[in-house]
Parts: sequence; C-alpha cells; structure tokens
Amino acid sequence: PPDLRQAGAMIFRLGVPAGTRHTQFALSRVVSGWEDYFFLDEPIFAQLSAEVFIPNASARQMFAFHALPELSESSLVTLATASGLLAKALGLDSDGGVSLPARGHGTFSFDLKPHDHAGSVQWRHDTGQVEIDALFMGQRAKREHVFVIESKVSDNLSSLAKHKLLYSALAVATKLPDYVPIIPVYLRILKSSGSVHFFVCECDTLPRGSVVAVSSLVPKRCSRHVLLGIY
Repeated sequence: PPDLRQAGAMIFRLGVPAGTRHTQFALSRVVSGWEDYFFLDEPIFAQLSAEVFIPNASARQMFAFHALPELSESSLVTLATASGLLAKALGLDSDGGVSLPARGHGTFSFDLKPHDHAGSVQWRHDTGQVEIDALFMGQRAKREHVFVIESKVSDNLSSLAKHKLLYSALAVATKLPDYVPIIPVYLRILKSSGSVHFFVCECDTLPRGSVVAVSSLVPKRCSRHVLLGIY
C-alpha cells in the first residue's frame, strides 16, 4: 500500500495461531533500503552476461517440453532441473545426480526476525500457510544439499519479497535434521520469442540453531542461462 511504502515499512503475515480465526501481521521499517526485504532484479541481474545452455538430457527427456504450446511456472522449473541447467548454475557435482523437484504447501510454524539490526525482536510464524515452489537434492563437493527454490515467471525484470523464499526454507528446515544443508535459491524466468532466460541467484546456506533475519537473505552467486528453441 502507498502509505506503507511512503513510511518505509514492510508488512509480514505471521500465521493463524491455534484458537484464533484471523491471520496475524507485523510491520518492520527498512534500515538500508528496500533491499532489506526485497530481491531487486535490476541491480542483481541486469549486468549478468547471458550464457547459452545446451541441455545434457536426451531428446526423449526433453520431448514433452517442446510439445506443449505453453509451459507453466512449475513446468519451467522442472525444465531447468531436467535439462541440467540448475545443476550447472549451482555448481553441482557432474556425477552426483539431481533428484526430481518436488513442490507443495502446508501450515508451518517457525521463528524469525525482520532484520539483523532488530536486536532481541523475534517473531513467531504460527501455523501459517507456506507454498514451496520447488525443492530438490543435489551433490556439491560430494555432500548432499537440499535446494529450496522460489521462482517467478515474467516478461521483464521485477522484484521478489525475500520472506517468500525464507518462509519456504524455514518450512523445509522444520522437516529436516540440522546436519542437512539447506540452500535458498531465487529463480527469475523470463520468456521471450524462441528462448527462455533463467536467472539463478543462490543465497548462503540457511543457518540452523539460530533465528534467521529476513534481511540476511542476500545474493551470493548469480548467473544467467538461456535455453533456445523452447518458444
């Protein structure tokens, strides 16, 4: 809303605690700028050089993606995985294999804080709905990692609220032991005539055993890969 934007405040939903019927919300002001709470595509991706990607999958594996007149967001994420594009972008072991991506939603509870500068402020996301666009397992340096993907398909660069990716990662963390590394990944997909551009941005491994701040989710390793002949 314009009044929150003018006040430099971000709104977060924090679930529906047991015994209540209404969603809880919280507000937090920006400290350094909107980059505290958003991935802003232009400064992250605009200067990346496009690299053509040739799929290492067989023609049989790729056939269905060419046969459909339009690919949904979930199909494009599956395409990025099945073609080997995500494995390359994320630096996965060539001989380790990548699991099929899974997606889903449910109610999850976890703790977080809005900003690293929030001091002792801590919030509870209590039995709130979280949608997980995709997650898969892959090997890096011979060790299994879980990659949690928040994806957006558009015709131009835009932005993504960081809490959408963080909520997904924290939801997955409630189901996995602390020794399993979880890496949040922001995937922006641009469709154009004859090609699909995949902007892949990896964040640091999710800290375990401590409360994570939304602002701590920052781009660490980003790349731009193009698949030709899809549209």
